[in-house]
Amino acid sequence: MARAQFHKNQRVFVRPVGTWAQIERVIPHWTKGLEEPIRIHYDVGLGREFGADELQAEGNQGSTTDEGDQWRVVRARNKWQSDTETASHPYPGTHPVVVTGEVEGGGWRVPARNIRFPRCGSNVKRA
Repeated sequence: MARAQFHKNQRVFVRPVGTWAQIERVIPHWTKGLEEPIRIHYDVGLGREFGADELQAEGNQGSTTDEGDQWRVVRARNKWQSDTETASHPYPGTHPVVVTGEVEGGGWRVPARNIRFPRCGSNVKRA
């Protein structure tokens, strides 16, 4: 038996499409003789019906990898640009950072512009 996990007009993230949408209709699939529907699909206006496993509520932050590791994206302050220099950005003065720890200061972080690669072999000439 299935119960609805989302309601009409709720904003959800549609994982297969990678976009946010609003639930337009809740579609229960009934079987004769049962008091509850056997499954529930949701119409979000994207051309097909989605199951609850393909949708994520707006309040859920972060994600889980196949191995069960938790991660989330937070915003960190820019070091080299001020808020006025990045005024046209959606979040002025910040950049996205992936965090795997429970608290903001824990876990590993990967800002895209600070990735450093190890130097190649010892036979590299230095100027």
